[in-house]
Parts: sequence; structure tokens; C-alpha cells
Amino acid sequence: MTNKKHTVAGLFSGCGGLDLGFINAGFDVVWANDFFKEAVETYKKNISNHIVLGDITKISSSEIPNGFDILLGGFPCQGFSIANIKRSMKDERNFLYKEMLRVIKDKQPKYFVAENVKGLLSMQKGQVIEMIVNDFQEIGYDVDYRLLKAS
Repeated sequence: MTNKKHTVAGLFSGCGGLDLGFINAGFDVVWANDFFKEAVETYKKNISNHIVLGDITKISSSEIPNGFDILLGGFPCQGFSIANIKRSMKDERNFLYKEMLRVIKDKQPKYFVAENVKGLLSMQKGQVIEMIVNDFQEIGYDVDYRLLKAS
């Protein structure tokens, strides 16, 4: 009997930290994306060539492979971070999680993992995390979130 590895696709993969964690845990990353050229070059050098350089808002779901089990996404955190003294919901990057929603809705993976900073929990007195959770629930997913110490 062979054990099939679970397959993963990643959005906002950067240089691959989250993807590498899944690889080290025995998962097979089949596709990844980021728009920052230097991060993509680092990913290619250290992980694999399956990463695509490009703006996810301009990549159609048809360009992303079908059949992966898990979608990963560390959507941009700058607008949520308490280190950003100008953090605001006017920051357009705060809504890039909706690209995860689009891909999840179109590709229907079994699971998704979204990662962000602690400041997301306190943004607008918790209303932002509530909105994000509701958006994922509206497309049919059960959502559980936790604050993890990653240091």
C-alpha cells in the first residue's frame, strides 16, 4: 500500500517559509505564487521551480493546477501589523485575502491555511478578523483560528 502525499498550492509564498514547513512535514507543494521577484528567485534556488512570478490579482484560476488538497496563503500583513503606525483599512493589501477566497471557491481544496500577524486580531476591535472568517465560512468552509507563537 502506498501513502499518497497530500498536495499543496501556495499564494503569497514569498521566499517559501510556509511552503517549506509543509514540505518538511511530508507534503508535496505543486504550485506557488508571489509577485516579488527577489523572493521568487530565492524560492526557486532553495525549494523548486514550481513558483510563478506574478500578481495574483492578474492570474486566473484556470492558470492554477486542479486537484491540490490544501491552499496556503500568507496574505500581506503590512496593513494589519501593529508595527505599522499608519495601519488602516484603507490599505488595499488588507483585502488581498479575497484572492485566496477566489481561488478556494474555484478550486475547492479540502483545506486551507491562512497565516498573518497578531495585529489582525485587534484591527478595528476584532471586526476585521470576524469579517475574514465570515467570508471563508460563506464559501462553505469551517474556520478555526489561533494565535501561535512562531519564534
